[in-house]
Amino acid sequence: MMKKILVPFDGSETALRALEFAAGIGKPFGSEIMVVNVIVPYDYTKVPPRKPKNAIEEAEMAAKEPDPTPLDIAKGILDKLGCTTASYRLIVDIDPAERILEYAKTAEADMIVLGNRGMGMLAELLMGSVSMKISQYAECPVVIVK
Repeated sequence: MMKKILVPFDGSETALRALEFAAGIGKPFGSEIMVVNVIVPYDYTKVPPRKPKNAIEEAEMAAKEPDPTPLDIAKGILDKLGCTTASYRLIVDIDPAERILEYAKTAEADMIVLGNRGMGMLAELLMGSVSMKISQYAECPVVIVK
């Protein structure tokens, strides 16, 4: 029986498909969907917001709604799918695969469902594929969704 399904989620298209897949296979079992977002503190692939040029632009930027985080997106999707047993966790670390593996072990995940390609292209080039590392070292079944 699958009581806990861990879904590493970064907001990418494959992560969205993985989340929907996990919710679909977990629903008949009443599985808890554990969504984790691991962010790298110094990810140079993401452009920082620019500084306002004047007071008017600063006020406009302050009034603008912030973009939803990956965890906000995941919560919205799971709510629409009727998933009532979900948890969400943000982790900041330089090695996403290691933290996901560690979290899966401590949370006693019965399965990990993840996308085959995330948003961290530079990190993937430097450290290797997160999905590849997780599939090699996880102590539970791993499903990689394309």
